[in-house]
Amino acid sequence: MMTPLPHQLAGAKWLAGKQRAFLWDSPRVGKTGAAILAADAIMAKSILVVTTASGRGVWRKAFPTWSALDRRISVLGTDPANVETDVAIVGWGSLENIPGAIAKRPDLIILDEDHKAVTPGAARTRRVYGEIVRPGDVCWHLSGTPAPHDLGNMWMRMRASCPERLAADAARGWGDVTDFDDFKARYCVKRMKRLPSNEWIEVVFGGQNEAELRARLEGMYLRRTQEDIGIRPPSYELLPLIVSERRRRECDGDLDRGSVIAAIEDGNTRELDMHLGTLRRVTGAIKAHEVVDAVKEEFDCGLEKLVLAFWHKEVGDILATGLSRFGVVRLDGATSPKERETAEVRFRQKANRVFLGQIVAAGEAIDLSPANELWFVETSLTPKDMGQMALRITNIGQKRNCFVRVCCIEGSIDEALQATLMRLWASIRKVVN
Repeated sequence: MMTPLPHQLAGAKWLAGKQRAFLWDSPRVGKTGAAILAADAIMAKSILVVTTASGRGVWRKAFPTWSALDRRISVLGTDPANVETDVAIVGWGSLENIPGAIAKRPDLIILDEDHKAVTPGAARTRRVYGEIVRPGDVCWHLSGTPAPHDLGNMWMRMRASCPERLAADAARGWGDVTDFDDFKARYCVKRMKRLPSNEWIEVVFGGQNEAELRARLEGMYLRRTQEDIGIRPPSYELLPLIVSERRRRECDGDLDRGSVIAAIEDGNTRELDMHLGTLRRVTGAIKAHEVVDAVKEEFDCGLEKLVLAFWHKEVGDILATGLSRFGVVRLDGATSPKERETAEVRFRQKANRVFLGQIVAAGEAIDLSPANELWFVETSLTPKDMGQMALRITNIGQKRNCFVRVCCIEGSIDEALQATLMRLWASIRKVVN
C-alpha cells in the first residue's frame, strides 16, 4: 500500500465527513489517492467510478495501491459483464454500460473529472444527474479544472449536490440563481456576437461577482494548489519562432485579422475554429519544422528531456520523424491502453529524451516529471486543456524549476490567441484558488 502524504490524509478526512463534496485539487496534487483513502474511511464496499477513458486504467491500478480493503475491480464495457465486482469503473463516453436503474445502489459514487458533465440539457449530463446519481447517494465530485471555460460551468454540479446554495439569501444580498440563465447573468460577463451568417449568439467574455460565488460554495469544496503542497508552479513564457515573411503570410492566410482578433477577445472558440479552420494545421506544421531545429540545439546545450505538446496528428508526425534519433515516446488518440500504461516508464528510460503528447490524450492521468520543460508546439482553444497539459511536468518530487513555453510565429495571428486563455483562467482562479 502506498504511503500517503499529509495533504492526502487531510483530503481523505475532509471527504469522508461529507455526503456530497467537491474535491478540486490541482492536477498532480493527488485526488485519486485521497478519494480511495476516504472510501476506506467510510467502509464503502460497492463503488461506482465515472472517469475519463485514460483514467480507467489509472483507477484500476490505484485501488490496490492506495486501499487496505480487498475489493473486486471491473472496467464496465471492457471486462466480462457477468463477473461480480465491488468497484465498477466506467468512462464518461461509455455511460451506456451502466445499467439504466442500478439495482443495488452503490455505497459511493465518484465522479472523476466531473467537468465532463457541466452542460445543462446535454445527454451526458441528463444521464449522470437524472439516472445515475440519486438524491440519497454519497457522491464525491473530483476535478482539477472545475470550470473548464467559464463560471457557468459551476451551476450543474451545484444544482445536483447543493441546490440550497443557489437559493436567495436576503440577509447577504444574494438573489435566487436556481435557474441556469439567472446564474450565468449573475456570475458571467456575456456579449451578443453576430456570426458571418448574421446569426446572433451569446458568448461568455469573463466572470463577475466571483467573491459571492466563492462564498456560496464555502464548505462544499476543497482546493489545494500545487504551490500549497510544495510543488512549485511552472514559469510560462512565449517562445517566438522567427520565420521568413513568406512563411508568416502562410500562417495568416487571407484572414481578416480584425475578425479573428474580435473572436479571440470574445473567447468564442466556435467562431475561432470557423475562422482558422485548416490554417491551424498549416501553422502547426510550419512551427513543427522550426521546433525540430530548436530542440536539437537545446539538447546540444545540455537539456536532458523535453515534453512537446501538439494538437494535429500531422504535427506529431513531423516532430516524431525529425527527433527520432533522440528517442521518442508518443501518446495520442491512437495509443492503445497497454501502450499508455507503459508510456511513463519508457519516458523515464535514459534513451528516450522526447515525449510527444497530444494535448487532450496526454493531458490527464500521466506523470511526465522526468522532464522539467514543456513546449506547446500547438495550443488548444480551451483553457482547461492547456492548464492540465502544462502541469504534467510538475510533481511533489520535482526539485527543479519547471518551464512551459508556448511556441508562436513571431508577428502572426498565432501570438494573439494566448490573451483570451489567460483572461478566462484569471476569472476561474478567483473562485477556486
